[in-house]
Amino acid sequence: MREKQKQGNTANNLIGYETLLSFFKEVQGQTPKGITLKKDRKPSGTYILLQFKLGNKRVAKACNCAFTMDGIANALRKANQVSEALGKFSSETGFLAWYDEHILEKNQVKNDLITFGEAIKLVEDNYWNSYTKKHQPRDRNNPSHQSCWYEVYYCFYKLLPFNNNVNITDIMEAINSKNKGSKRFKDCVSAMKKLCEVIGNNKLRDELGKINITQTKFKDNLQSISLEDFFKLIDDILDIPENDLRSDIDSRESWAFVFSLQVIYGLRVSEVFAIQNIDKPFKTKDDIVIPPIQSPENKDMIAVVGSETVLGTTTKTGYRLAIPLIPPTCPDLIERLGIKSGKLPVFHLNSQNPNSIRAYISQRAYRVLNRWAKNSKFTQTHALRHLANLNGIMAGIPLEKRAMSLGHTPSMNDKVYKKRQTTKTTLDLLTNSTHQTIPISSAITIAKQLGCNDTKSVKLLAAIYGLTEDEIASLLIGN
Repeated sequence: MREKQKQGNTANNLIGYETLLSFFKEVQGQTPKGITLKKDRKPSGTYILLQFKLGNKRVAKACNCAFTMDGIANALRKANQVSEALGKFSSETGFLAWYDEHILEKNQVKNDLITFGEAIKLVEDNYWNSYTKKHQPRDRNNPSHQSCWYEVYYCFYKLLPFNNNVNITDIMEAINSKNKGSKRFKDCVSAMKKLCEVIGNNKLRDELGKINITQTKFKDNLQSISLEDFFKLIDDILDIPENDLRSDIDSRESWAFVFSLQVIYGLRVSEVFAIQNIDKPFKTKDDIVIPPIQSPENKDMIAVVGSETVLGTTTKTGYRLAIPLIPPTCPDLIERLGIKSGKLPVFHLNSQNPNSIRAYISQRAYRVLNRWAKNSKFTQTHALRHLANLNGIMAGIPLEKRAMSLGHTPSMNDKVYKKRQTTKTTLDLLTNSTHQTIPISSAITIAKQLGCNDTKSVKLLAAIYGLTEDEIASLLIGN
């Protein structure tokens, strides 16, 4: 096997299509010697080609694998089969006949008379036997994985007539029940393509691949909040009317702590409940001890976000380290929000439904804001994550480090996270920002153009961007 190439971003920091690309690159590094995988874009979708030497020439042949997580995994399996077969056949004719039968499956008789119910069962079995986007095996007892099965697949499959044989008419009726151009329409088409792929109905899958699933309709109610508005929000939550014995000051203070951690670290609200070192140290796998956030000696204030919340649900990007994002306009933000002395709310679940468990934290946060933040009309906690990102920009924290801390990619930062920028924050960015270096990708491009690939240049870039010299060297020699 070829040695797996080092990548700057781990799968934990990637989402969506970028996760698929990351997995593809990882698998490319696992193919047998002499065989490579290549993407093949067609109007009906993206597929995978196997490239290998046949006789005296190098060929690229289809392998009947779509560019999906399962398709990529199958392409690797077929690459291993091809490598073994190339060593057995002495004639190209014999090999090509074998290829058609075992790789393209041309001579295999398929049972197209399969009901939707039977097909859905096959997809479900495939789901539980596959891996998450973080390349971890799925767990039937994990409420996040159970909820994901429903939200990504079954909520669309339940629209199909279970007793009917799989057919395009019933599938299109389910798809057209969604608003074209919406994310639900796009997700429904993807779920149906998955069903066709699992049962091996490539003709139907390719037919669905012709549907335009470009999302043209987006939410127009994204909320934004400035740091000043956030301080008012906390004051609202902690403001208890006189003689109001029903108000629970402990609960109010604990939720104010949750929202404050979001602003400091840019965490999703559920990730706050996955922090491993609020009041106790955390020891990493390589025996590095991260001190508690609330320790007076902790100057760096690194937060360790675990892969699971206190409810057992999985976090979106898994384990990562997060740094505080403190704007120059409020250098005492940690002290002002009382991060060193806060505590999290205590939960008491009333339901074991996986969908309820998965949504419990976000729903509780929503109810808190509606109940106590009466002067705010602010209900979307995700805006606090965006505020933290903008605070990090003002502080001059490089894009790559902000993205790593927030748990997404630099491109996601530019495409999505600046949409919630308020006028006040924009003015602060223009007038109060700390001068910062250009993104590492831009610096590498300029360095290549100038031919700066000597040891001194590598050391300089490593010092500026906080990367190792090996990482800088790898970027400089990359494509």
